[in-house]
Amino acid sequence: MERKRKEMEKGKSELRLAMEELRLCGSRDGAEEEEEVQVQQVKVQEQHKSSTMDLLYVSKQLIHVLDEIGPTLLVLRQDIQQNVQRLQDLHEKDCSKYACLTAIVTEEMEQGTAKKTKSCTRAIIWLSRSIKFSKYLLERLLETPESSLEEIVEEAYANTLKPWHGWISSAAYKH
Repeated sequence: MERKRKEMEKGKSELRLAMEELRLCGSRDGAEEEEEVQVQQVKVQEQHKSSTMDLLYVSKQLIHVLDEIGPTLLVLRQDIQQNVQRLQDLHEKDCSKYACLTAIVTEEMEQGTAKKTKSCTRAIIWLSRSIKFSKYLLERLLETPESSLEEIVEEAYANTLKPWHGWISSAAYKH
């Protein structure tokens, strides 16, 4: 029994460390978190370039945090992983060309592919939304540890992702 309790405490401390690391990453470059970018409203400004590698780094850290939470947010984890892979594959084709997110969005806008389901522009938007959801979720977990995970997930979902989902996607966030 003592061993099991120590393992649980170790798991909690690892989760807390991962959450803190993600929180620090998120505060480093909050542009992705603060903007809800609609594809048709994207305006490229040379002075405001967001790093593709920064977004990939934060997204990968988020995957680690979700792994620590467990299978409760498996759908979110899979969605993030898929979007990370799409963006990473494009970035690896030409690291210097796709070093900044605006270059990716600009190219897809010019090609007319930005609104397509499998576009990197949509991946960027959904990664940004996933980070916002996760940040809200983790902050609420820290602020109200007495609340159930299900309640906090539903609250975070309602306040961040629900406006962007249809009714089928909404069902994945209900307990």
